Amino acid sequence: MRLALAVTLSCAALLGCAYAQTPVEIADGRSGSEWVDLSAWATAAPMQQASAAARSYWQGKDASYEEDLRIFAVAEGAFTEPGAQQQAVLFVMSVWPRCCPKTGLAVVEGDRLVRNVAFEGVAQGLSAVPDLDGDGRDELALTGEFGMGGQVSRSVTLASFGTEGLADWGSTSLLDDSCAAGYDGSSATHVTALPGPTFTVERYARASCESETWEPVGGPEALELVAPETSPYVDLRVP
Repeated sequence: MRLALAVTLSCAALLGCAYAQTPVEIADGRSGSEWVDLSAWATAAPMQQASAAARSYWQGKDASYEEDLRIFAVAEGAFTEPGAQQQAVLFVMSVWPRCCPKTGLAVVEGDRLVRNVAFEGVAQGLSAVPDLDGDGRDELALTGEFGMGGQVSRSVTLASFGTEGLADWGSTSLLDDSCAAGYDGSSATHVTALPGPTFTVERYARASCESETWEPVGGPEALELVAPETSPYVDLRVP
């Protein structure tokens, strides 16, 4: 009887812990983000250092480089050191070619540039994700949207800073929509995570472009993110 009671209490405790864990939202393809004017960041001293290093890097790689510096998003968290108060700044140095803009990600702490990363890819959104792997550092969710011929696709990439630089955890689709091309039938996903990490995806569909209702398609499913064989991120010099 005592053994049975102990097992029961143990199971109850474990279930209580499981229920106490609230999934962290990574991204939701059913909703967009509001535009915020972040242009003042371009003149901040740490970002001037970041853009100067990025300019030198891209000019050395592309003879036809045309600069069009834009600040896309800012997220707050502890990205490179546990307990730090930092801002991660997503910026683009050149939007051409459309397939793979010359993009940057800088980590700023106070008036100091901590990390500076360059990569080619479509990314316009950025959000902090509370530490999932237990290293005390927050992760980053980069969202990118690309449209052509009225078709729009959106995806999210999860990344984190480690001892060897910015690591790409993998990407997954968030939205496929062809309403601007005159075709009904849109699909979207909602991605969440629990520490460990374990990822879950919920799928939704919208039958017509006039509808504002997203209907669930099946139930929640486990999602496996697969890191690319070659990292797209390049660490740049930090003063």
